[in-house]
Amino acid sequence: MDDDNLLDSHPDLMDPEWRKHAQTDAWLGAKKDRKQRRPPKRRSGRQWGLAAFVLILAVTTAVVVALGQRSSDAHGATTPATPAPTSVNPTSVAQYAPVDLKHAYARTPADVWKKGVGGITSPAPAAVGAFKADQVAAAYAQVKQVITAARLDPAVLDRHDTKGFLALFAKDAQDYVGPILATKPAGDGKTPDFSGFVTELAGGYHLLDQGPRTLGSMSARPGEKPGELAIDVKYVVAYAFDHPHPEGLRGPSEIVSFVRVDESYLVRQGKNLAPSSRGLWPDSGGGSFFEAIGCDALEQGFLAPAYSNPDATGVPGGDQELPGAYDPNRPMPQEDTCTAK
Repeated sequence: MDDDNLLDSHPDLMDPEWRKHAQTDAWLGAKKDRKQRRPPKRRSGRQWGLAAFVLILAVTTAVVVALGQRSSDAHGATTPATPAPTSVNPTSVAQYAPVDLKHAYARTPADVWKKGVGGITSPAPAAVGAFKADQVAAAYAQVKQVITAARLDPAVLDRHDTKGFLALFAKDAQDYVGPILATKPAGDGKTPDFSGFVTELAGGYHLLDQGPRTLGSMSARPGEKPGELAIDVKYVVAYAFDHPHPEGLRGPSEIVSFVRVDESYLVRQGKNLAPSSRGLWPDSGGGSFFEAIGCDALEQGFLAPAYSNPDATGVPGGDQELPGAYDPNRPMPQEDTCTAK
C-alpha cells in the first residue's frame, strides 16, 4: 500500500493539518537535519613537539620536587603527599594517555556512566494532561525500550537487523519509518536515512565486552493534539571499540566514540484514532552529534572508531573541547569538522 492510500484509509489521518504534520521533515527528518560529527583530535608535528617538551618539563619538575621532599623527610620534616586526582572530567577526554582495553572508558566522561540504558533517567511519573501517572510511566518505559533497540542492541549494532526496533512503533508509524531504515545516506544533509534512527557499526569493527554506556534524561509534556503525550529525551551513548594493538594508540579518544542525540516521541491513544495509529510514533528532534568517530564510515551511515580515519596533521577546530558532546544538559554542538579540508 502506498503512502497516499495509507493516509486516506484512516479517518484520523484525513485531517489536513495532521497530514501536513505527518509528512514534514520536522516530523521524521529532523533527526538527520543536524547530524554533526567530529573526527578524533589530531595534533600537527609542531604541536607534538610542544607536547613532548611540556611532558619532559613536567617529568623533570616532578623529579626535582620528589628529591626535595625526600631531602626534607630526611631532616624530619613531615610533608603530606598530594594525592593524584581520581575524579573524571565530565566534559573532556584525555588526549594523551595509555589505553587499557580492560578499562577502555578510563579518562573519559563515560568512565562513571552506567552500562546500557540505565544511565538515561526519568522523573517520578505524574499525570500529564489526559494521561495518568501509570500511563506516563509506561511511556517512559516504551521510549527506553526504543533507545535500547536503536542504539544498544547487538541485533542492530552488529547484524543491522532493525525488525525488532521497527516493531516497537504503531503500525502506521512503521509504514513511514520502515522505508527510511532502508534508505542509504544521500549526502545532501536533507534526506532522512537510517543513521537518524539507529546506530549500525561499520563492517570490521567490534565493540569490547564492556558494552555501550549512557547518560541522559527524559521528560513528558502534552502533545499538540488531543490524545497525544510527548516524551523528550536527551542522551549520549559511548561506544568502546576493540583494537589489536592498543599500545600504539595516543589516547582513549581513538577507541571511544560518542553519539549525542536529542529527540522526541509521541504516544497516541484514543477512540478517535484508528487502532493501527495507536501507540508510539517518532516525533521531531534536535538532531545528533558524533564525537571521535570514523568520518568515512559515517558518510555511509555507519559508526566506526576514530582510529579508522587516515592519520592527519590536524583538522581545524579539532583541538577545541565541546562539552555538549558529552553532557546532554548542554546545547547540542553545531560544529562539523569531518568535512574540513
